[in-house]
Amino acid sequence: MDRKVRGITIMEVLVVMAIIAILASASILGLRNLVQRERLYSAMTQVANDLKEVQFRSMSSNMVWGVRFCANQSQYKIFAVNPANVSGVCPRDANTSCTSDATTQRLVQLPPGVSPEAGFYVLFDRRGYPLDWSCGIGAGNITLRNSYGSRTVIVDRVGRIRYE
Repeated sequence: MDRKVRGITIMEVLVVMAIIAILASASILGLRNLVQRERLYSAMTQVANDLKEVQFRSMSSNMVWGVRFCANQSQYKIFAVNPANVSGVCPRDANTSCTSDATTQRLVQLPPGVSPEAGFYVLFDRRGYPLDWSCGIGAGNITLRNSYGSRTVIVDRVGRIRYE
């Protein structure tokens, strides 16, 4: 019985390894984009939910609550201002930075790689209406960005909070 045993050549092994390497690199790139997209979406929903919580707290307590974002920082602060301590002027956060101070209730970290495009400041009065730094109508947008793209959380003039 004369049988010829055939094996695979080194060229065939190299071609298969090249195909596997190309498929692996494509899937890793797609996975990285998926992670970045989910981080951005998570940050957007986190910000919208925190804004709704602050709005609810200001309507259910006798305090003015607010949120402050500082540009290019991956955190924002939630703070409360007691109007009884403020006489005749707009109750607002005394500290203009996003660091911990006496009024800060909570510093919130955004997911890694996500940051606001610009500063954002909003207060909510006892009726849930948004106010800006000068206690004018505080409608505004906060745009969050990362390497995947950007998403916007919108606070309109009657206090509705939505995102797109």
